Amino acid sequence: MNTNSLSRLWIMMRREVWESPFSFKWTPVIVVGFILLFTILALIIGARVDNEMVFTKDGIRQFAEMAVEQRSLLLYGVTISISAIFTQVMFVVVVFYLAGCLYDDRRDRSILFWKSLPISDTMTVASKILTAIVLAPLVYLAGTILIQILIMLIATCYSFLAGVNPFTTFWGPSNLPSMWLLLLFGGLVQGLWLLPLYAWILFCSSWAPRLPILIAVLVPVLIGIFQQFWSFFSDFRFSTENIMLTILERIGRGVVPATIEWDQITDGSERLTRPAEEMFMSYGSVVDSLFSLQMWIGIAIGIVFIVASIWFRKRATDS
Repeated sequence: MNTNSLSRLWIMMRREVWESPFSFKWTPVIVVGFILLFTILALIIGARVDNEMVFTKDGIRQFAEMAVEQRSLLLYGVTISISAIFTQVMFVVVVFYLAGCLYDDRRDRSILFWKSLPISDTMTVASKILTAIVLAPLVYLAGTILIQILIMLIATCYSFLAGVNPFTTFWGPSNLPSMWLLLLFGGLVQGLWLLPLYAWILFCSSWAPRLPILIAVLVPVLIGIFQQFWSFFSDFRFSTENIMLTILERIGRGVVPATIEWDQITDGSERLTRPAEEMFMSYGSVVDSLFSLQMWIGIAIGIVFIVASIWFRKRATDS
């Protein structure tokens, strides 16, 4: 792909954001506002209960006396939890965006206008899926960074009231720039991880006569129910290899910025599961996910659905 094509593709991705301002512009702002409002209300209620903020100041002083590693871990948990909220909201927004992006063009016949432009159907479909897995994570990461900075500024004000150094207590141990790079890398990898689900929804949007989101959900649900019935009536047991369980597992690992892995341990004659030691997202866990077999099988499935979406897009106006 030459420079002109890349420039055109970037313009088309920006157009997707311009045409869906509520999904990609206002929703992150609303999430920032809700988190900030909840934080302020919690502080107000705490000030009402804690007369002259005696316990609050003591708590901040005790936090400042902790080891740097402990403070870093606690701050990392708080900030990563904030980013999880944005990731989960983004997933819902992207699902509904993809369900309507190709269907709406067919429904209002605006597809005739877009086909009259010197833009291929391949580039049109590519711009929409790239908006979902690249541009959306960048936009929601900006919201994550904004609310993290605002909360750190509030913590700075409280640290001054408690008489501790905010930079050595909060800003230094939080290591925000390094976390932002990790969230950027992890968000893009999570986009690839969710590619088969996103591509399936896009595929339904390219051909469904109506309600593509319903069809996208209903088809795997019915397949999963059929699998369970077939397994029960043939072997008198419920199958553990179910398409719905696979989809739910993939969603879980794709919308939480953490290591959703379970270690298998043996306790006598029983096989037990426990959370993996590395619960939070790290460069190691993200790289492991990127080069895992599950990742590349999912990418291959996603490519098949994208190619099928392009095929239906090309024939959308055929009579």
